[in-house]
Order: sequence, then structure tokens, then C-alpha cells
Amino acid sequence: MTTQWPRTVELEGSIRDAPVGASLVGDIDFDAPLTVTVHFQRRSPPPPPLGSAKDIERLSKRMTREQLAKQRRKTHRRAAARIEAFAKSQGIVVAAVDYGARSMTLQAPARVLAKAFYANLRLYRDDEQVFRARTGALHIPKDIAPWTRAVIGFDQRPLLRRATVAAPAGPDSMWPSQIAALYGIPLDQDMSAQCVGVIALGGGYQPEDLAAALAKMGRRPPIVVDQSVGGVTNQFSGGSRYDMEIALDLQVVASFVEGGRVVVYFTSNSAEGLAAAIDQAIRDGTNKPQVLSLSWGGPEVYWTKPRRDVVMGSLSDAVRLGVSVVTASGDSLATCGLQDGKAHVWFPASAPYALGCGGTSVSLTNAGIISENVWNDGTAGTGGGISDCDEFPVPAFQSAANLPRSVNDGQIRRGVPDVAAMAAKAPGYRIVVNRDEWALDGTSAATPLWAGLIAMANAKRGAPIGLVNPALYATPQLMRPITVGDNQQNGLGYAATAGWSACTGLGAPLGAQLLAVLAAMREA
Repeated sequence: MTTQWPRTVELEGSIRDAPVGASLVGDIDFDAPLTVTVHFQRRSPPPPPLGSAKDIERLSKRMTREQLAKQRRKTHRRAAARIEAFAKSQGIVVAAVDYGARSMTLQAPARVLAKAFYANLRLYRDDEQVFRARTGALHIPKDIAPWTRAVIGFDQRPLLRRATVAAPAGPDSMWPSQIAALYGIPLDQDMSAQCVGVIALGGGYQPEDLAAALAKMGRRPPIVVDQSVGGVTNQFSGGSRYDMEIALDLQVVASFVEGGRVVVYFTSNSAEGLAAAIDQAIRDGTNKPQVLSLSWGGPEVYWTKPRRDVVMGSLSDAVRLGVSVVTASGDSLATCGLQDGKAHVWFPASAPYALGCGGTSVSLTNAGIISENVWNDGTAGTGGGISDCDEFPVPAFQSAANLPRSVNDGQIRRGVPDVAAMAAKAPGYRIVVNRDEWALDGTSAATPLWAGLIAMANAKRGAPIGLVNPALYATPQLMRPITVGDNQQNGLGYAATAGWSACTGLGAPLGAQLLAVLAAMREA
């Protein structure tokens, strides 16, 4: 028999609409077992505004993963005890407590958990799968509300994303190592001590494809480690769009991290899966990646505030631990493919603790790049703009960047992206999938390129940089600004400008110069 908790409150920001582009199937199996994760927080004074000078200063005091876990056990025990008492009163099993992640895993039949948190759960179908989704708001007992950050796991809707555009590799497509050369990035650094994490949402890869691509580039392979997040593993399916995405990310990163280590974190295609993978990668005390490449995300409106807060907690830990998080700004122009008459930016790219990557289109001669413009193919192109989240004000490192006003409400907040690199389908990135050579495009190509560049700077420097944004904004002359083009769709979006722009940020890297300056940075 369960105890009734008479007073409940709505979990702030937890309201969800029905999934976009999906049809209702019916009820879930309420007798089936279900697992959710409660993320807790301390009752403490609010921190400084996100991305402010004080905020970045406090997070930049480096800690080890062991020190962080020890600190969390001390500071979050009270919250954990409160939530555990609630769970047990409802007949819910506490399967695990992770103080480092500030979370507790709960298990019970779906009807028990749905009743405990007032979760309205139904089944939906899109073009690829049937999935569980939650609508409306969650409610929690008033007694535990001050200690509860989020309740994650009810909703499995996939992240919305433009399908990867792949075509058989033509004569003009370029291997990642050739694209590095276009940007003057010397691939002669000793990378044996470097580890880069890559997050993969579904799909898989074949080691022989990676080996073939690196052989074509004349590069020695890194050690590649597969890590499961929530039971998801490497599931290669013959060349699906998910397989293509992983191959692109992995082969670009591996071309930079010669003889080093690359860890692929396999997770489910959902916001919950992405959040779990980011946290696991950042706190991975075995592999200890110094750079994390993330080619996935979604429009800010797709994320509820609690789920966004969970990711922000992990990204703040990345700053503490000296991990650089590099993430794509999206491939569906300024609207992110939504038809609501507004511009949108991708999250986590809009987080002040991540380096957002936009995309460019290049014109080439035998001598290299002769011009570089904003990537906009009409239906696809670089995401970018001004955040709609009030909790993401202009970060300190962008204070002198002359950000434009949002085309939605005229306000100025965090600007996306920070940097850019080649992303257009012509010439395209040449990769190997299922033994065939393909040409791919996207900001998900520019992202692992920048991740590899930062890993090279770490190697040259002899220590991880961590949050690299302040250093890049302090030295804008080390990027080539992209001043031609726009990311507008149906007249909605932003035009390139001199200096920082809401299409390509500070611009494309001047490789050798940038590496030299980052390597000479004083350690935080």
C-alpha cells in the first residue's frame, strides 16, 4: 500500500506537446516495467548568470573526476534521501544512486511511475518507429520539489534531424585529411596521449570501413573503443543514415587523432539518450576524453527546461573537468526546418559551455580555397541565430562580438554558432561506408573537424584547454570571417556580416596560426 503525498506542484518547464510529425497509436502497456531517472539539485543560492564572467571563473577552477564525485556525495545526500523516501512510499524501487551525475534511477511498472509523477503517456508512430511520448506537465510532491531538477525517461520521441545527404563520391569530393590541409592544419602532431569522444545516436560502424578510409588518407588508425549508454551498442545496418553519420564523425576525428584514442558512446536517438551520453562521456574516468564531438541536437523549443537543465549540468561539469565540447548548429538553416514562422537555434549548440559549429561552402583551385561563403543550398544549410532562452544571456566571451538582435523578438542573447568550417555537399567529405566511398555534407562534418583541431592543440600544448570559447573570441584574427551569404529560409534568418555573424560565428580556422596560439595558452 502506498502513502499518498497530498500536495503536489507542477515541475517547472515540464509541459510537452504531442510529437511533431507523428500519429497517435494508442495506450502503452502500463503493466510493463519502466525506468526513469530523477535528477536532483541542492537547495542553495542561485549561481551567477550562465556564461557570465563570474560563472565561467567559478567553473574554470579545475577538478578531477574523483574530486567531483566526492564533493557531490557530500553536497547532494540530503536531496537523495528526500527523493528516495518518496520513491519507497510509492512502492518504487531505487535501482541506483549516482552522486556524480546528481541522479537516482527508479524502476516500477509504468502505471506506478505514471501515477507518481502524473505522467500522461501514449504510443506514437513516425516514419521509422513506434515510440512512447509524454504530453502535458509532470507533477511532483511539494516536499521534494526544491531538490528535484528533472524527471527523465518517460519520453522516447526521436530527435528531429535532417536526413544525412549522401551521394557516391565524385572526383571532387575530399578526404578529411585533404580538408584539414585546405585550412592549413598540419597533421604531424604526436597524438598518442589524446582521447576524443564521439556521441552516436543509433546505427553503427564497421572497423574495416574506418581502416580503409584511413589507409586512403595515409593515416595510422587510433585505438577505437565502443561504450554503451543505457544498453545501446554498435548496430551497423548496412549503410543507414545513422551509419553514415557515425562514419562521418568517426573518420573525420580519426584522421586527426593518429595513434591516439577515440571513444564512441552509443546511445538511443532521443533527448534522454543524448543527455545520458553527454554525462557518461564527460565523467568517463576510464577513457577520460579531453574533447567531445557531438553532431546531434535539436531546436531549443524541442527541449523542456528540465531536460535542458540536465544537459547544462553535464556541460558545466565539462568546464570543471577541462573537457572541450564541440557541437553542430544544425543543417536546416535559420528555421531548423520548423514551420512556425520563427527562427530557431539548436541546443546544445546554444549552451554557453559548448563550442557551436556552423557550415560554409568553398570554392577551390589547385592553390586551395579562393572564396568561402555561408552554406545555404536552398533547402539545407547552416543553422545559426540568437537563442530564444532567457536563461542564455549574452555570455562574457561574446560581449564584444556585436551580436544582432533576434529576428523573433528583437532581444540579444547567446549567439550561435561560434565557428565554422566546410559543410556543403560540393565538394563534400569523402568517407567509406560498407566498403563504398561516399560524399557527405553538414555541420556534423565541421564539428568533428573542429574537435580534431582542438585535440591537436591539446597535444601541442601538453594539457587540455577545456572551454575554448573565451580564447577564440579573444583572438578573432585567427579565424577567416565569412562575409557573403545568409542562412535565411522563406525570408527568415540572418545575413553574413563582417566580424561575428549568426551564420558562421567567428569564421573558419586559420589552422597553423590557431594551433600555435592555443598551444601557448596559459593553463587555467
